[in-house]
Order: sequence, then C-alpha cells, then structure tokens
Amino acid sequence: MAAAASAGRELGGRGSVVLFDAQPRCGKKLLATGNGRCNITNRCAKPSCYHTDDAQTLNRVFSGVNVDDTLSFFETLGLVCREEDEGRIYPSCGQASAVLDLLRLELSRLNIPEICGCRVEKIRRTDTGFSMTSPFGEIRAKSVVITCGGKAAPNLGGVDWGYELLRSLGHSVTGLSPSLCPIPVESPHLSSLKGIRAHAKASIRDERGEIYADSGEVQFGDKALSGIVIFQLSSAAARERGKGLWVELDMLPEKDNDSLIAMLTRRRVLLPHLTMENYLTGVFNKRVGMCLLKQAGMTPLSRSVSDLSDGDIRRIAAVIKGWRFPVSGKAQWNSAQVTSGGVRLSEFDGLTMQSRLCKGLFAAGEVLNVDGFCGGYNLQWAWSSGILAGRSCALSSTHQPDSKKIRRKPEYYDTNH
Repeated sequence: MAAAASAGRELGGRGSVVLFDAQPRCGKKLLATGNGRCNITNRCAKPSCYHTDDAQTLNRVFSGVNVDDTLSFFETLGLVCREEDEGRIYPSCGQASAVLDLLRLELSRLNIPEICGCRVEKIRRTDTGFSMTSPFGEIRAKSVVITCGGKAAPNLGGVDWGYELLRSLGHSVTGLSPSLCPIPVESPHLSSLKGIRAHAKASIRDERGEIYADSGEVQFGDKALSGIVIFQLSSAAARERGKGLWVELDMLPEKDNDSLIAMLTRRRVLLPHLTMENYLTGVFNKRVGMCLLKQAGMTPLSRSVSDLSDGDIRRIAAVIKGWRFPVSGKAQWNSAQVTSGGVRLSEFDGLTMQSRLCKGLFAAGEVLNVDGFCGGYNLQWAWSSGILAGRSCALSSTHQPDSKKIRRKPEYYDTNH
C-alpha cells in the first residue's frame, strides 16, 4: 500500500497504478502488529539494526527513506504519532486499524484500485514490460513491484509466493527461517514455570561462545522461552543452522559472581531457620527460585538452609548467572513475526529498489533478505523499501530513474505537488 500510494503520488495522474492482493482484504497482517496498536517504526532504526546479505545496499535504502521521512509520509495521510519507551513509535490513537484506514483512503484519493482475492500466479518479462497470470486473467504492466511478504504468520497471510515469482525472473533466495518468535528449548523445569515472566540477560550460544545477547523480560513456556528479549535472540539463532545451540539466562545481571556469592552466603546466615524451598524467596518468583535450586542439585528442598556448604553456594550462583536451556528444534512459522532470509538484497539497487537482473522489476519488504529487531524495525524496513520502490517504479514508467530525484527528502510527500 505504501508503494502503491508513493507511485500514485509520483505519477500525479500521468499513469495508472493497480494493487493486486491475494488476500480477501489488504492489510490483514498490519492489523496484528504491536498487539493491535501498530508499532509503526522505531526512532532508533538504522542499518545496523538489521540482518541482510548486503549492508551497503541497505545503507542506500535508508539514506533514501529514513524514520523522519516515514513519519512525514504518514503525517500527510493524517496520522499523528507518539514515541514511547525504547524509541517505539505508535499512532496516538493506539489503533493499527487507523493506519490501515488512512493508507486505504490515500489509495482511494489517488484512484488506485485494490484488487483483492487476486493472486499473481506467474510472471514473465515481455518486450513491453510484464505479463502476469491471475485468476482474473492476464495482467499486463510496464513495471511491477513485488511486496508479497514472507512465510511468517501464515494465519495472517504469510506466503512463499513472492520468492517463487522473483526466482522465476532470475533471482536467488537464501535459506528461510522463522524469526522474532519463541525459541523451543529442553528443560525438566519448564512445565512448572509456564506463564511466569522474569527479567534476565539472555544470550544464544554454541561451543564457540556467545552469538548474541540482550536484556529484558523472559517468559517461560511449556516447551519454549518467549518474550521480547528471546525474540531478539531468535533472529540470531535463525542464522545458525547447525546443532548445539543453547539459551543461557543470567537471572541477576546487575550482580557479578562475587557479589552474588556474598549475598547468598549472607542469606545462609540470616535465614538458617528456612528450608531450601524458600531460600531464594524474595529474590525470585518462588517457582523460579525452586527450579534454580533443583538445577543446581540442591534437592531435597526440604533440607535446612543452614546445611548449605560454600561449594553449594558456588553451584547455586553458577546456575543463577548461567542457567542453560538447550535449543530443541526449529521454531514454528505460525509463531514467527518475520522471516529470516529471502531474496538476496544484493540483487537490487538500493537507490531505487529496482532489480539489477530485470529492468522494470522492483521489490520491497519482507520478501527480501532483510530482517530487524523487534520493536517497529521491520515495519520501518517495509515503509522505507516500499516508499522507495513505488516512487522509483513510477519514475521508471516514463524514464530511467534519477537517483538524485529518488533520494528527495520529506518535501516529496507534499500531496500538493
């Protein structure tokens, strides 16, 4: 929708733009973002917040359309936004439906039809542009923008069709994995912790060491770890296709090991009348504390705190600072927010989003091999690449895209032009 609106604005009535969507209605996935509030972007979004096969091309995309440009685009639609914690930006009304409504109203203003329930099944290059096969018959166009999204969240419309369309035109696709999702792990303690949340420093590791780490809220599930901090780890884990990964939780990141041992030793002195079952009560959720003690081998929990040896305390501290959860398999597409992998970004021009292999073909969004952190980053990629692709596609329909014109800043979005 952002690509179509940008193309329509650029053309100013000098050409036609049509949006084809395989879903019964446009924007179903958008409605689910930000828990229905639409985390539209993040003030901190920049190329270093993303995974891709071509950082240089990604830099060029963000030099063309950045966060401020995106907010200017939505301002011209009538959307008022506010910034919340950690740079997250939401509509002030708190409704993802408002973002969708304003995009659709802009398409209507520009006389851009939304042809829904129309999956483009095949596409081929012709002497004059492109010919596409659909349930409604043949569709001909001089230029095409493919923004089919990725495989994540198939219940909300996630598909792999875009990869096949672009592959048929000569493009290559990397391996695909679910990302920004719970990580399935093994632990004898998870069933007793289901639904509990705790603050921790979490890291994804293998035998070579730490791959990625972040701090935040972890949610324990029956057979998985979840929460925003785990979602961030899942993006890194998706690229490590070998075995032997584990999640490690530091349950008291604010304390170093020596300080923690001193605290635990003092609790042995202060609380000798307690049983081990309550030794960590007041430090952690009681069930979390009991599981940490079991993991450290402190059973039975009916024994007295006064019986703890210095070695026991060191073992408890080691588990608190490094609670291991072996990764037990692949995450599920239904639980993923985005796709890790996709059509190689290196095969597209970062100034225009035009294919380097097929003139007149453009692509944007999740179908490309770009995925970012949780917190509005992936929607920002969608807006940046979509706006740039639509604008460039419109320019290419009359002449070869001019990179200086394409990289114009917010004044481009003035609907009076």
